[in-house]
Amino acid sequence: MKKFILMFVCLIALLLFPAQTETLAAHHSIHRQSTTNKGITIILHKVYINGEVIEEIYINQHKTLGQVKKEFKGWKVIEENDDQIVLMKKINDLSPTLKSKGYLGINSSGMLNLYIGTPSGNNIIESFFQIDTNKLEVNKQKELEKGIKISTKNHYVYLLHYLKEYERIIN
Repeated sequence: MKKFILMFVCLIALLLFPAQTETLAAHHSIHRQSTTNKGITIILHKVYINGEVIEEIYINQHKTLGQVKKEFKGWKVIEENDDQIVLMKKINDLSPTLKSKGYLGINSSGMLNLYIGTPSGNNIIESFFQIDTNKLEVNKQKELEKGIKISTKNHYVYLLHYLKEYERIIN
């Protein structure tokens, strides 16, 4: 029985140690490459119509600045140097966050706000204008107090345009 256990331990050791050696060799090879070619940091700014900016950062060790510019042809170069490029693109749509969680609503003073989630005091991401609630239909006011879900650009633009008619003009 002792011989069987000893053979089993030796077999496991033979299987594990070469794999670790190969892993270490591969790690040193990757480390050596990364010190000689640190790559280009690509920073993408996506600016949505609702004002939200989403930033994505990539480190690419295989492309030159010229290749990156060619790949992101429709993007505006904001900043560039030898190891980094910042690109911006205006997206003619709502941000993914707004599509999934956005609501238009009014607070207790009638201010039209854009919310992440249903209207409450802490989740306002943008304020537009004050609504004259005396002119607004009662059911529309209640709907705005609860929050109107925004999921498409067309719905968002329509509601802002429609509600602009009820803007309170302050002199």
